[in-house]
Amino acid sequence: MESAALNVSRIHILRVDPGEDVLNTVKDFLAKRSLRQAIVLGGYGTLAAHRLHWVTHNRLPSESVIASSEGGIEILGMSGLVVDGEPHIHITLSTQQGAYGGHVEEGCIAYVLCEIFFAEVEGRQLTRERVPVEVPGMGKGFISRLTFHEA
Repeated sequence: MESAALNVSRIHILRVDPGEDVLNTVKDFLAKRSLRQAIVLGGYGTLAAHRLHWVTHNRLPSESVIASSEGGIEILGMSGLVVDGEPHIHITLSTQQGAYGGHVEEGCIAYVLCEIFFAEVEGRQLTRERVPVEVPGMGKGFISRLTFHEA
């Protein structure tokens, strides 16, 4: 375990317009603002379509599956980090059949409304490093580990 205390320097609010791909719009926003590290505080709205991925079991190496769907989909919440300018966003969605969620992929298309909130952070530099791990009962493999460096 490792942790770091960071300072919030600015709050950003992003509006994703109808028909726009959520992940691509976030990436464009981050690039235009030169925003390298932030916390995804939240998001809400609706999607016309979604494309998500999630892990399929609890062993290493991990495996994931990607699924997509169309129709009236409510965004209940979003969270994640921006590290080295790359967003890693998880989302909780709902339809009349129930709630579910996963990792946002290209193909999440905004419908009527989509707004996402970012807290730009400073004080430590955040990076992701691919490292080998071995966990009893889970096996061994590689993970993407968040690391903190002096700014």
